Amino acid sequence: MNVKRALSTLVLVVVGLVSTRASANRFTATVQSDSVTIADTVQLTVSIERDGNSVLESYRAPAAPDFDIVRAMEGGQQISMTIINGRQSVTSAEEHVYLLRPKKKGALVIGPAVARVGGQELRTQPITVRVGGVPKNMIGRMPGSAVEPLPEPDSIRGDGDTHLEATADKTRVYVGEQVNVDWRLWAGSQVLNYRSLAEPKTDGFWSEDLTPQQREWQRQVTRGREYQVTLLLEKGLFPLKPGKLVVTPLQAEVTTMQNAFSANASSVTASKPIELDVRPLPAEGRPPSFPSVNVGHYEMKAAIDRTRIAAGDAVSLKITLTGVGNVHGLKGPKLFDKGEGPDGWRAYEPTVKENIERGTEIRGSKVLTYLLTPLRGGRLSLPALELSYFDPKTQRYEVARTTELLVDVDGDPKRIEPGSSGSASENVLSRQVRPLRTRGSLSSHLGARLFEQPRLRAIVLLVPPLLWLLIVLVDSARRRWTRDTPRSRRRRARANARRRLRIADYNIKANRPPAFFAECARALYEHLEFRLGAKVESYTLDRLRVLLIERGFTKETAEAIVQELENCDFARFAPSASGPGEMKAAVRRVKALLGFIERERLNATKGAA
Repeated sequence: MNVKRALSTLVLVVVGLVSTRASANRFTATVQSDSVTIADTVQLTVSIERDGNSVLESYRAPAAPDFDIVRAMEGGQQISMTIINGRQSVTSAEEHVYLLRPKKKGALVIGPAVARVGGQELRTQPITVRVGGVPKNMIGRMPGSAVEPLPEPDSIRGDGDTHLEATADKTRVYVGEQVNVDWRLWAGSQVLNYRSLAEPKTDGFWSEDLTPQQREWQRQVTRGREYQVTLLLEKGLFPLKPGKLVVTPLQAEVTTMQNAFSANASSVTASKPIELDVRPLPAEGRPPSFPSVNVGHYEMKAAIDRTRIAAGDAVSLKITLTGVGNVHGLKGPKLFDKGEGPDGWRAYEPTVKENIERGTEIRGSKVLTYLLTPLRGGRLSLPALELSYFDPKTQRYEVARTTELLVDVDGDPKRIEPGSSGSASENVLSRQVRPLRTRGSLSSHLGARLFEQPRLRAIVLLVPPLLWLLIVLVDSARRRWTRDTPRSRRRRARANARRRLRIADYNIKANRPPAFFAECARALYEHLEFRLGAKVESYTLDRLRVLLIERGFTKETAEAIVQELENCDFARFAPSASGPGEMKAAVRRVKALLGFIERERLNATKGAA
């Protein structure tokens, strides 16, 4: 009985050891989202966690024939050691991250990854990703997606962090024909700040702003690198004269996550100028005295407010021009001839009302309202009107026409006595004309009234010397503030440290351990340089420890600083070993060390090498 019990106990121990070792090897594959659109990317993460005594013999990435691999990243190896009841165990973990872009819609399968660990073959589970189309309300607004991919800029190299690209939808146009020009920013990392230095000049064009109110970012892979692209500026231009016309570059200063901590902290970039070949309007079929701004496609309607009036009354003629083109500069039909209106009518200057719709094509309406008074009685005619325009799509001159309008006038306007009701000589614009001033000159008593009051006089006399005194005090404070003193150097060092720690906090939220620990190390090195007055970042840690002790740092403080710098170096090259909790603890330690560095009393007799 004892032999059976001993054998069963031995079997259980062996099974437990085997299951423990098997459970130590974990091989998983996960995606951030299993439901995306065809314009999105999928992040696939393959994790391998194994016992420290097992060897990773081989690894094969998952097969994904329905996806394009945008980027493949090897995660750092994390080694952790635990001691429980005197027994030591070592675990090794590493990650492989892939950024995938779907090629089509539907249920797409990512195959299993295969690894061989300690003689055992491991496989991940296949993953199915459901890929849908782009929502209708986003079609046409996502040029970085598969719906409307952006053309690859000719001048982009793929190694720069920012690039400004200017494009025109056409480079050969007629005078008055619309051409759309847009300026886009291509950024290889997150944009922190954008500032325009020089706006493009459009001399020789009539310009309409087409820039959307809300700026959107799209992702696009170009030259093997993923960029964030946004539309900065878009203009609809109408050339006013023939020849070679140039749109000058857009110049801007851009600060990104990549260049935020460089010496200049930003980069200045500019787009290329755009040269347009503007052709004159063809001479064949051109109407006499044709205005060159009437280019596009238009329709015209004419209407009157009534068809029967009494002698001395007026009729309102409304001419509505609608179409596509430079509606603002459109010249309407000629209604005046040497100061007179149509035959039998007197016409006054029209009121003009415009309604412009800005889009891919500039379109809108222009309403001309004329006030007409009859010069004789009977049936008077308002003749048909003609509007000539040049259509660049058909490359022909076209004419829009209205129909003839008839108005019956009761009575003879010439027999109406002046000043009577409905007289033709009545000033119909009298309500809009203000009375004239009868004084020969303009004068004001404000100055005399101001100096008659003692309080106001005292204020006026005291303001200049007080203002001068304020300028002197502000200038003195400014010079004192900018003077290089120990206090000012301490203030700048503290400001630099606070800035480094703010960036470190941002990297904690973004889960960027290498960038986080790099900022912590820079904060410590910069504060040491402020106290020691010499560059110490190039020193080895052993030499730095000796230097700190020579300059008066306590051994405990010097050892703590060196230990923290060692932790930062280790974490930068093994980022998967540090989670948010470890990074927050590191921030607290760095803050404490910065305080110790400031409070240490240095030995002034020994200088830094």
